[in-house]
Amino acid sequence: MTLNRWLRDKARFAVDQIFCSSSADVQRVGNVHSGWVIKQGLDPLVIYCAGVGQGISFELELAKSSRRPILVFDPSPRGLATMAEVDGRNIEFFPVGLAAVTGAIEFSLTRQDGEVSRAVSDNGFGKASFDCWDLATVMSRNGDTAIDLLKMDIEGFEYEIIDQFLDQRIPVRQLCVEFHPWLAPGRTFGRTLKTIAKLYRAGYRIIYKQRGDHSFVLKESRFRELVENRAEGQVRWDESLSNALIRR
Repeated sequence: MTLNRWLRDKARFAVDQIFCSSSADVQRVGNVHSGWVIKQGLDPLVIYCAGVGQGISFELELAKSSRRPILVFDPSPRGLATMAEVDGRNIEFFPVGLAAVTGAIEFSLTRQDGEVSRAVSDNGFGKASFDCWDLATVMSRNGDTAIDLLKMDIEGFEYEIIDQFLDQRIPVRQLCVEFHPWLAPGRTFGRTLKTIAKLYRAGYRIIYKQRGDHSFVLKESRFRELVENRAEGQVRWDESLSNALIRR
């Protein structure tokens, strides 16, 4: 290891520690390879996890105590192979991607550590098309009005999804996300900072950071406000629909 790299790694570690909460209820769930750090004690009921990769220790651990199945999404051959090898009890797997739109989306192929993965940007390894759902579609299919825990490791698609759920005011209580600025359109590293700033303005706070992995928790008062507003909106919609049917 060169001196420059050693200094860079030390600097990154120091910066990461600034954002790591020292609270006893902030703990890692799963192993060091595929686990994530979350705030314990919030008793998540609705859990969506996008991106399987080569391990789902996080999802498997959550599934042991979750009152509802963990919803897991990944259309890639590597993701399908991983899911075929694990005990899927209390896990519902969907071979589709999570994106900002619903429909078939063209992915670029990338090669990392000898494995083929999928990304947004064109990396010269060819392309493949996979079916994707947006959050609104997933929530509608499952009758959910809020998300207690959303995990995304989806190779650059995370930026548009975050923008979307913030703009649509979808209640997401905890967010675990790996940012991939080098795989997103334009490959702009500043986009991560802009996205974090947008999350901060919306009421999210970082409780853990390690390089690209970030864990956020939404202020409880803001989460409750979003849940109540969404419930009121649904009531108004139901009333409007009912009145329209009566007039017919």
